[in-house]
Amino acid sequence: MNRKLISLAAALAVMVTSTAASAQAPVQSHAKAERAAGPTVAASTIGIRAPVQAKSLNTNSRVAHMGAGTNVALMVVGGAALIVGAIIGGTPGVLIAVAGAAIGLYGLYGFIQ
Repeated sequence: MNRKLISLAAALAVMVTSTAASAQAPVQSHAKAERAAGPTVAASTIGIRAPVQAKSLNTNSRVAHMGAGTNVALMVVGGAALIVGAIIGGTPGVLIAVAGAAIGLYGLYGFIQ
């Protein structure tokens, strides 16, 4: 019995709110209604929309040159491997130092080019 009563109350509330909303809706002109008819891409977005801002070419060029780059990163990693290899010592340290030197020289080659 409670389910029927709740369903009836919900249906009544939907009917009252839909008729009140349609009574308060402003009447649009015929030309404006034709232009706004049908789904649009802007209407399909759900949630908060970020404001659209035009980016200048200077911003893109600055972003492209930000950071150290892969060649500088290779030089840093190679130098760190050289130091770690020297600290470790012995045959494993020499292998790490030689690999670090190769990585660092490859980064230097790319940096110079």
